Amino acid sequence: MNAAEYRAAAERLLAKDRDRYQAITPYDFRKAEILAQLAVSASISEGAEARDTAPAQR
Repeated sequence: MNAAEYRAAAERLLAKDRDRYQAITPYDFRKAEILAQLAVSASISEGAEARDTAPAQR
C-alpha cells in the first residue's frame, strides 16, 4: 500500500464507526492510528525514493 491508500483506509474506518455509533470506539481509533502511522512512514519512503530516482541538478 502507498501513503494515500493507508490514509484512505484510516478515514474509511473512522467514518464507518461514526455512522454506526456516533462515537469512535477505542479499538477502531487504535486501528486508525496505526494506519495513519503507516501512511506517514510510506510517505517518507516515497519521498526518499523520488529523491533517489530524480536526475541530479547541477
